[in-house]
Amino acid sequence: MASGALQKLSRSADGVFLSIAYDTERIARHFLSSNVKMVVTNDHLVPLYAGRPGCCTLLLDSVSIGRDAARYFNSLGRFASYGFVHGHRHFPWSVEREKGFRAYKAKTTPLFTYPEADDLETETFTSAIDLESLAHWVESLPKPAAVFGANDLFARDVLTVCDRLCLKVPQQVTVVGCDNDPIICASAKVQLTSLQLPFRELGYKAAGMMDRLLCGARTPVKTVRVSGTRLFERDSSAPVPPAIALVERALAYISSHACDGIRASDVVAHVGVSRSLLDLRFAQVRNRSVLNEILDVRLAAVKRLLGNTELSILQIGRRCGFNDPDNLKRLFRRRFGMSMREWRSRSRSRG
Repeated sequence: MASGALQKLSRSADGVFLSIAYDTERIARHFLSSNVKMVVTNDHLVPLYAGRPGCCTLLLDSVSIGRDAARYFNSLGRFASYGFVHGHRHFPWSVEREKGFRAYKAKTTPLFTYPEADDLETETFTSAIDLESLAHWVESLPKPAAVFGANDLFARDVLTVCDRLCLKVPQQVTVVGCDNDPIICASAKVQLTSLQLPFRELGYKAAGMMDRLLCGARTPVKTVRVSGTRLFERDSSAPVPPAIALVERALAYISSHACDGIRASDVVAHVGVSRSLLDLRFAQVRNRSVLNEILDVRLAAVKRLLGNTELSILQIGRRCGFNDPDNLKRLFRRRFGMSMREWRSRSRSRG
């Protein structure tokens, strides 16, 4: 808004609602010396207008927003870590949301924040996040991690770096934002769970405050806070279906122990279900059998050792859980269309 228009408004208006986010102080200072009644709904302006006659402040209860996010994460189960993303700067509302989140998260689970206070840029307003830096932070979080973004933009950036890092959402990183902006929540590859904030209630109460001020009521001394969120659950935090959870437990065990010579019966014993049920779930989720998964992990290890070591085929077979070298040779040729020696030769010529 141009300065001339602001000056005219400050002289002619009876009441003004101040809820601006950009160039806040430049616009707001036009009203400091006027007699216009004001309702401030932006926390940046609270220090500027503290104690001014004819002005009251009405803000979202950001501490309760952080509390509601923490309680939702707590309802999902146990996490190895919690994360809070402030974005580019620790804005007052962001600091308060972290305060509520910290107070109500699981007490024994550590909380990590991004960025640290020493890394903040304070000279300019921007919502941009350094995605490379954010990726390092997300990668460092103990998994599974529960990450709350101070708003939807910051939470969507977390989903973006999870995709780049090939981290599974919500299995490895569960993400929640707030504002429930439908465009932002739907724009990530994994749709974002978000808290809808009580903006409508804030507007109603602000209008009621202004009416009382214009009728000569005394200005409230303290800032009035509006609380109450509504959760819109989407894929970034939706509970993992039991079938997928079972298969992922089995896959983790296979990945760690396939080369130890395990059989399908060992996987069945580890996950604690019947062989028929586990095979059914693998067919539904992976479109393959438990045995094929074990063989794939072993053969992938064989290829790595062929390309990166001087070990003999017999030694490689034993390291990868194949006690019969002839059986390994047949499996390898059938799967990859060439002998192990041919694959080693081609791998090294490409390298």
